[in-house]
Amino acid sequence: MRALGFLACVALLGFATRSSRGTESEAGILAPTSGAFAGAQAALSSAAPSEAGPAPGPGAGSPLPEAREIQARLLVAKARHSLEQAWKRASSQGDFALAPGRILRSLLARRCGLVERHAEQLLALREQLALDGGSGAELCRGLLYSSLKERLALPGDITPARLWEQLEQVDAAYARFVVEDPSSSQESGFFSAVERFREARRRIVGPELDQRLFGLSDAVLQLRPEVDSLLRDPGTSVEQKLAAWQELLQRIEHEHGVRLADVMEPVELARQELRLRESAGPLDADTRRAVLERYAGPEVALRDLEHHREQQERDERLRAFNAEREQLLAELVSAGLTPEQLRQRMPEIDQRLIEKYHLQ
Repeated sequence: MRALGFLACVALLGFATRSSRGTESEAGILAPTSGAFAGAQAALSSAAPSEAGPAPGPGAGSPLPEAREIQARLLVAKARHSLEQAWKRASSQGDFALAPGRILRSLLARRCGLVERHAEQLLALREQLALDGGSGAELCRGLLYSSLKERLALPGDITPARLWEQLEQVDAAYARFVVEDPSSSQESGFFSAVERFREARRRIVGPELDQRLFGLSDAVLQLRPEVDSLLRDPGTSVEQKLAAWQELLQRIEHEHGVRLADVMEPVELARQELRLRESAGPLDADTRRAVLERYAGPEVALRDLEHHREQQERDERLRAFNAEREQLLAELVSAGLTPEQLRQRMPEIDQRLIEKYHLQ
């Protein structure tokens, strides 16, 4: 037990060792992270036969079996943690409720490098580590599935193959009900199409699993429409709208056990509150800064305020451009130019005005 505890200590410090006589050349999975690693590695090396001693037995130049398994378990834990963090953030985005299969495929493509690089070592210990799959990609996908099964308490009949099949069907339903629907090109039509898609999605995965998988991302997707609804209500004051907005955020956080600023872009939350505040009239820079800093911090607030100022200046130049263009067009019509002559003159006028108002 003391030896095993020592090996665990070595592994947790970033254990890595090279074969002193065998054919393996790969270093340990985790790189050393502190000066204590050198002492631990030296202590472990001193336990192996020296060059001057008797010839080592089979496998004597390789890391001890317990150490190799500890390395593998640490690698699996690291890969699973990375997948869980990526999944947590992805599942909180509105897009996840629309195309989960595509998003998880992208997540796996970005997060499976560690497992794939060490696939041979993990496959050799597959039974001890309770892993599924015959390749690095399959092992990684199995890790994601096991994480989802644990965190979402997936029903026993939802096998990995069944889950991925259902997610592919959800992607296809989104394409059919939203992407291929001409009415979805308008904002109101888009959300109507999304509602039809959500009904189809619930039929595919079932109401219970639908809520577990997509409840948070659905709530995030509905934030902007909820703000739109508040803005259209003439019977509520700005203070009442802001109170309803804060109540909505708190309800989502309570129901899903998250802090929205941790899983969403904080500046997006700030912008929705600014929309509500602007319903009472233009905001001064200090008010905008206070809201942005509360959600996103001073650095982001400064960048957003600068972007807002630049956008306002551009909008003013664009209004001036349109006003002068209309005036020139009216003068040319008054001067008797035909429609064909106007079409010939307008490109030169537009280019001159674009340069004048710096709209390149």
